[in-house]
Amino acid sequence: MRRVAGSFPGPLPRVRARRRAAAALATALALAGGAVATRAEEPATVRVLAAASLTEVVEGLAKRFEGARVVPSFGASSELARQIKDGAPADVFVSASPDWIDFLREAKALDGDAIVLARNQLVCIAPKGSALRGVGDPKALLSRLAKGDHVAIADAGVPAGEYARKSLEHAGLLAGYEPRLVGQKDVRAVLRAVEQGEAQAGFVYATDARVGSVETLFAFDPKTHPPIEYLAAALRGAANPTDARRFVAFLRSESARKLLTDAGFALP
Repeated sequence: MRRVAGSFPGPLPRVRARRRAAAALATALALAGGAVATRAEEPATVRVLAAASLTEVVEGLAKRFEGARVVPSFGASSELARQIKDGAPADVFVSASPDWIDFLREAKALDGDAIVLARNQLVCIAPKGSALRGVGDPKALLSRLAKGDHVAIADAGVPAGEYARKSLEHAGLLAGYEPRLVGQKDVRAVLRAVEQGEAQAGFVYATDARVGSVETLFAFDPKTHPPIEYLAAALRGAANPTDARRFVAFLRSESARKLLTDAGFALP
């Protein structure tokens, strides 16, 4: 039978179905290839676990570090060190005390030596407009606290709390303070408790007082407690050991030193 010009039939249904399947497969492969390429182009990640008092500094450093994306987490040095020992994923640890660096060294969790990057000072703070304004030392504070007043302090084992307890013990005042002390998970929790008026005073680092809406009553005599030093180390279990070591080295750079001094930290 003769076909009329222009009326040639289209592909049979099975042919059309095979063509649609092939097109779909090609599209899927192209998308998959694009996803693989995108993942390949993503920068490496450096997971930094750092003392809570370094929050603003480490966040600033994360923006300046080149060649890898820095993902920071903050908390008490004691808690972070325990998490690292228990296998938490991390590349770099920055501690507010050498004790917790030693803890991880004994656990063979460090990759190389730790560096000292900064020092700090311990101070007593009170809410804005506090009636305690003018108090000049721990003994005077204890005598001025009213019945039911509380003093916020970082929990036992947390560096800020340990420095404060050692200083009070040195002055023979720890027993007198103990009924008034209210423990907090880290130094930033102490700061918040005082800011919100949940405690009439609190013990934090000088750099924390700078970022909080509080008044500084006095600084502790540094001779009454161990030196407040911040140390950083790359970790043996790092998923990205090369960039972990690069980040630790970066902490000694001029950019890092400026961020630290601008935030009120002292350089070693």
